[in-house]
Amino acid sequence: MTENSEHKSILHFQLGNETLGVSVSNVLEVLRNNGLTPIPRSADFVRGIVQFRGEIITVIDFSEKLNLHENEPTSGKVIIVFQINTDDHEFKVGILADDVKAVEELQQTDIKTVDEITHYYNPEYLEGVVKLNEEFVIVLNVNKIFSDKEIDLIKTTAKNEKK
Repeated sequence: MTENSEHKSILHFQLGNETLGVSVSNVLEVLRNNGLTPIPRSADFVRGIVQFRGEIITVIDFSEKLNLHENEPTSGKVIIVFQINTDDHEFKVGILADDVKAVEELQQTDIKTVDEITHYYNPEYLEGVVKLNEEFVIVLNVNKIFSDKEIDLIKTTAKNEKK
């Protein structure tokens, strides 16, 4: 099923105690984490770099980026590689996750806005929440998660922006 204004495909994954979801249109691949090359003196949320399809991409710890400090630390068993598209930038980035659960086909109306959870997450990158298999999944818009400063850092770390 292709995504349109009525339907949305969501990849949901485990990050410590949290279950998060993202649009599959941003997901390029899920890799087993076979090790990262650390980057000295990088931002707290940058965990290193990895080679992906001939490119070097930055890998970040989403729990650090999303300020989930009270969350159980991620094991980083998998790396989810995203294609991020903003008005000014297009780049790839990997995020560490504990596990990928599934891809679910949803109606756009299934994603509900919930004001109570916005004190944990910046509402700018929060699409909403959906209940899947008796569990609430927080749906993020990964195209809006990174600030311009963070994008510059990610691009500088891996030199992976396409113009």
